[in-house]
Amino acid sequence: MATATRYVHYMEKTVKMTYETRARPVAVGLYSAAVPAPHLYFPMTTIDTQVIRAEPHAEIGALIQCSIEVLVEHWCARALAEQSVARHVHHAALRDHLPKFLRGMGQVLSQSGTGGTHQHRLPALEHGEERWEHGWSLAELVRDYQLLRLVILEYLEKSLCRPLHTRETMAVGVFIDDAIAASIGTYVAKRDEEVRSIEMGRIRGLEQANRRKDEFMAVLAHELRNPLAPIADSVRILRALITEAPARIAATIDVIDRQSHQLIRLVDDLLDVARMGLGRLELRKSRFDLATVLEEAMQASAPVFKAKAHELTLSLPASAVYLEADRERLIQVVCNLLNNAAKYTPDGGRIHLSGERDGESAVIRVRDNGIGIAPEMISRVFEMFTQLDESRDYAQGGLGIGLTLVRRLVEQHGGAVTCLSEGAGRGSEFVVRLPAEGGVHIVQYPPKT
Repeated sequence: MATATRYVHYMEKTVKMTYETRARPVAVGLYSAAVPAPHLYFPMTTIDTQVIRAEPHAEIGALIQCSIEVLVEHWCARALAEQSVARHVHHAALRDHLPKFLRGMGQVLSQSGTGGTHQHRLPALEHGEERWEHGWSLAELVRDYQLLRLVILEYLEKSLCRPLHTRETMAVGVFIDDAIAASIGTYVAKRDEEVRSIEMGRIRGLEQANRRKDEFMAVLAHELRNPLAPIADSVRILRALITEAPARIAATIDVIDRQSHQLIRLVDDLLDVARMGLGRLELRKSRFDLATVLEEAMQASAPVFKAKAHELTLSLPASAVYLEADRERLIQVVCNLLNNAAKYTPDGGRIHLSGERDGESAVIRVRDNGIGIAPEMISRVFEMFTQLDESRDYAQGGLGIGLTLVRRLVEQHGGAVTCLSEGAGRGSEFVVRLPAEGGVHIVQYPPKT
């Protein structure tokens, strides 16, 4: 009993030190776990554990094999007394694979040779898996084996009526350590498998929810678009029929016309975002000069700037820059950037549109001296439905999807868009980079205002 008692005190101290301060990182695998190497339990740095495994210990091996039920029941009684989790499982689940493990361990201890037999390892693997499924923590799993080690040593000394030899104690410790490593390996593997399964389920759920959102937006946009077309047509008919309308009627027609076009633009943007989310937006690419896109976008946005007395300037490339892209979509990109600049620039402000070639890229810049963007918000301006707090007094309608659409269209063309601002009140600049054709054609363009 003296050897077992000393070993108990030694083990309690060693296990606490090892698992709190010297545990190795956990990884999935047969021997990977947050458990120290077997030799850390004993001051035997010069002893090869393979030699200990190969040594026959027939007496204790045979005693373990013929006392399996006694050992397991002793272990169950101790586990019930010391581990609260053990009190919440059926007795058969508590015993688990320990009888098979003790049988294999006794057989290995009784054998001599190279130490290559591993009858005890498979039950240890199964024990780790079962403990995960029954809700044991990793510390409680390790404690299973710590208690089993103490039960075995105490029982052997009591049954043999003598202290265990050092090599016998070491042999029991080595095979228990093997079981700890094997059990933790399968425990961690099962835990990681379940974590991956939960994560994949969460990802699939988010993807499904996102797809449903895109489908809803597409249906909503279609339903909203249907009544807008006859409204816009009715406005054109009214203008044609009432050539000399009184001022009040003319102003009313202008309001209907302006607001219906605003609604059409918002619905079109919403529909485009939904199509992109569903993968249904196709690009109709052709070859064209960047300058024509900038000029047409400037003309399309001119009424917006005129209404707020903005000073809009255009700088075209020094030479023609050709693109292979969807011309209408790029006009839409530039118009969205210009309208965004107009919306958040005070009346009478300045907005500059420019295009140039930079290496293999065509670069479009939209710069304004408007309200600017706080540094912490720059990374969010392209997110769906984003509205900056500073912009609420300037915003004149909109869903916060214009810049999201810009980014998605540019990325679908193989390009990138970035936002620059020195902070609130310092204006902002949006830069679009797109792949340009390799050839350079010399065409001079005069600056336009």
